[in-house]
Amino acid sequence: MRESMELLEAARRIHGIAVNLELPDEAVLTRTGLRRTRQVLLLLLAHAADLAGESGVRVSLDPPDDFGDEGPRFQVVTPDAHLSERELRAVFLSPMLVGPTHRRLARARELVESVGGTLDVVRGAESGLTVTVDLPAPGLACW
Repeated sequence: MRESMELLEAARRIHGIAVNLELPDEAVLTRTGLRRTRQVLLLLLAHAADLAGESGVRVSLDPPDDFGDEGPRFQVVTPDAHLSERELRAVFLSPMLVGPTHRRLARARELVESVGGTLDVVRGAESGLTVTVDLPAPGLACW
């Protein structure tokens, strides 16, 4: 996540936007490739940067459970963002149905699903937009 943030900062995509990263101390293992995961992060952070207002963006990462049953999960929360019901349906149908503002979100959904994960979007009147990505469990079961 830090590398994705550095790349977006270097490209001046998130210039002047407050991004709060909430990361665990240890590295988080996934069954997905680093390249795909980085693409998803870049798309979601760029989308959030386009919609961020004064509240900025909050990104959190939860590691998988100790038995490998539940995979890692990350959230991108943009409190000032809004997405209509029609736009939300289009995001889950096809990136071609979505306007340029939310196309990155639709592409991220396709990438997440291509590696076996899920992407969920929650709209809230007060909380803005919360995008949750659940990646496949890494299979660390110790039994």
